[in-house]
Amino acid sequence: MTPREFKRLQLQKLAEQKVKPHQKISNTFIENVISKNNASAIKTVYYLASILENMDLQNIQDDKIVGITINTKEMLKYTEMTMPEIKRNIKAMQETSITFVDEVQDIIEGMSLLPRYKIIAGKHRIEIDIYSRIGKMIIDVKKNYTFINTKTLMSLKSKHSLRLLPVLNRIAQYSDNIGKRKKYELEDLNDLFGTAYKRLQDIERFILVPVKEELDMNSKLTFLHEINFDNFDVGRPKATTITIDVIDNSGSLFAI
Repeated sequence: MTPREFKRLQLQKLAEQKVKPHQKISNTFIENVISKNNASAIKTVYYLASILENMDLQNIQDDKIVGITINTKEMLKYTEMTMPEIKRNIKAMQETSITFVDEVQDIIEGMSLLPRYKIIAGKHRIEIDIYSRIGKMIIDVKKNYTFINTKTLMSLKSKHSLRLLPVLNRIAQYSDNIGKRKKYELEDLNDLFGTAYKRLQDIERFILVPVKEELDMNSKLTFLHEINFDNFDVGRPKATTITIDVIDNSGSLFAI
């Protein structure tokens, strides 16, 4: 589900409930974490989630800060990242904030993803302070990737591959009498990948083709895609949507 589709679904639910939204997040968590970084950012978040999910954060108030100690040797082995990549992403998270808006009580609240971090190179340790509320969101991010083998996840280099995989998984879960395919407009794909391309052909060339190559090599789920054109009876046919078909990596197309 793209951010655009999620917003549309939320608006529909609110209309059905006939209630005013109590609270919203003004900027999406994943967008804040990885839109300006490479795939190592989501790997950092995934590793933090593996620690946080054992801390019973549900019993800790959202505005309380909890401390985490990371063994960098273990993190390097788990994520297959380099120490400069880890440092870069920890710093990027520390410089990123999320704004929460309570429309009923007219309250705006901002939180840094990481209020404090301390890298102790000589002891192979990183100390982090994080709000309980942010920790819960990080755990939710990991839930988008629980269907992926950890080794597969850590082998992916492209943030676009990491964004598309949860989408492919959701499509693959469609019931047997529904085709494992979905059409996307240009705006939907730009929302999904955090890009601003003007043409579907650019999405195909710069994102879908390299992502397919990476997933073909590393993932059990991959895809086929096709650009759909409309003629409108005037001039050259115009690209309107891209259809994505989910396939397994043995080359078998899911039943449609």
